Amino acid sequence: MPELTLIRATLISQAMHLAFGLMALVVGAVAIKIIDRFLLRKIDLEEEIARGNLAAAVLAGALWIALAMILSRSG
Repeated sequence: MPELTLIRATLISQAMHLAFGLMALVVGAVAIKIIDRFLLRKIDLEEEIARGNLAAAVLAGALWIALAMILSRSG
């Protein structure tokens, strides 16, 4: 039954990719919190974004994009 082997391998591969994606998301969130807490002590990004500060939103988005690029290269 080669079809079953292929299906099993596909499901295992998909599960591993999903697990890695979730792990990368958690690592990203923790890294953003660390950057926010230690590097940007005087600026509360979440509060600034809630108040409509576009520059803070762009900075937060750029941090997420940079982190995604780093994580995609290390995998």
